[in-house]
Amino acid sequence: MNNICLLSDSYKVTHWNQYPEGTEYVYSYYECRKGAKFPESVFFGLQALLKKNFVGQVLTQEMIDEAEELMGHHFGNKEYFNRDGWEYILKEHGGKLPIEIKAVPEGTVVPVDNVLMTVCNTDPKCYWLTNFCETILCHVWYPMTVCTLSREAKKSISKSLDISSDNTSGLNFMLHDFGFRGVSSIESAGYGGAAHLVNFLGTDTLEAIQFAMKYYYADPKSTAYSVPATEHSIQTSLGRDGESDIVNDLLEKYPSGILSVVSDSYDIYSFVENIVGYTHRKRILSRDGVFVVRPDSVTGLHPTPESEMCWILGSLWKNFGGTTNSKGYKVLDKHVRVLWGDGIDLDGINKILISVIDAGFSTENIATFGMGGGLLQKINRDTQRCAFKSSAQRRNGQWFDISKEPLDSTKTSKSGKLKLIDGYKTVSETCAGEDLLQTVFRNGELLRVQNFEDIRGRAEL
Repeated sequence: MNNICLLSDSYKVTHWNQYPEGTEYVYSYYECRKGAKFPESVFFGLQALLKKNFVGQVLTQEMIDEAEELMGHHFGNKEYFNRDGWEYILKEHGGKLPIEIKAVPEGTVVPVDNVLMTVCNTDPKCYWLTNFCETILCHVWYPMTVCTLSREAKKSISKSLDISSDNTSGLNFMLHDFGFRGVSSIESAGYGGAAHLVNFLGTDTLEAIQFAMKYYYADPKSTAYSVPATEHSIQTSLGRDGESDIVNDLLEKYPSGILSVVSDSYDIYSFVENIVGYTHRKRILSRDGVFVVRPDSVTGLHPTPESEMCWILGSLWKNFGGTTNSKGYKVLDKHVRVLWGDGIDLDGINKILISVIDAGFSTENIATFGMGGGLLQKINRDTQRCAFKSSAQRRNGQWFDISKEPLDSTKTSKSGKLKLIDGYKTVSETCAGEDLLQTVFRNGELLRVQNFEDIRGRAEL
């Protein structure tokens, strides 16, 4: 178990004796500030953070002793550590945290510049605890931002299907998580991978499925799916001259279902034209399933993913044929599709979608986009400008509204006790309208349990 006394920034350890005399309650909120990359955010990940770090008894005498000793070395003075405050929580609250957290239901899509969560201590002697918890609670930025990014990709793909396709049934599979190996930790794979699964059904990040089951009661039968797929160690096993034999062996082993085959081990153009489009064409057409061509790099001939994708679609159309749908776009024979999974990000997805449509093909010809680092790693807390700020304090029985008003107006914070009302508008707690923020945690207990399918429903386009 992590030591709760140390789950914060160093400077926060010293804040307990810095608040004005008579401070009883510190009230803070969490938001995505103006200037975020995307105009709205999907709130996700708080329940996992709470279950992992806040629920039940999270404080022991051993933790207090350990923290005091470490802070003595860290600061050169044990007096900076709030031993009395932590021992009070241990004695009076049984090691449970006396704070209340309210938040929007997970999966809710909220425009930026609105309150998403509020935090306040429930015991006046623990006024210092609210913002001590800022550090760990701010970590919700990561799953929330991944979830938001994934949903933005879904919006783009959905729009492309609306333009070019009669069949949108594959939408939930058209962005696949390839990011496990590229994240900073297994924990990140769980948080980020599960966040992606709020929007899509495809992943190769197995940790994401386990995470969603553990923290959100996800059903393993319907949480996520994948398919047999090769890598270069397979394709190169028999050398350049044996690549066709590898494909033949794969077709023998997988006579049905979706089969994804990495295609650029040697010559991507020869592979698509000759091995797929000629040598094994009849075998592929007779399969009860889909053969997915996976280009994994660009070339001098086609130096961008979008140009290479369009060339492959053209080659497959020439050799396998297909139909023209009611919207006038080409749809390949059902036995062949294409996957792009190299270095993809949201901008790259949009470029490919536009180019495919401009080339006269329906985007349903794209089996999926495989997104790795661009999905789980190329983001930070500033992507959606996530911030945790104090907006009210009670001293000597009286509440005071507080805020920061720096010269940089983008960092101006909200003041007072807040609520979120219908239409996703942040107002004072005293204003009319039902508060969409729900109490999810109080005094060590998780009060509102949310399951994965409900979260998916709230985030749906």
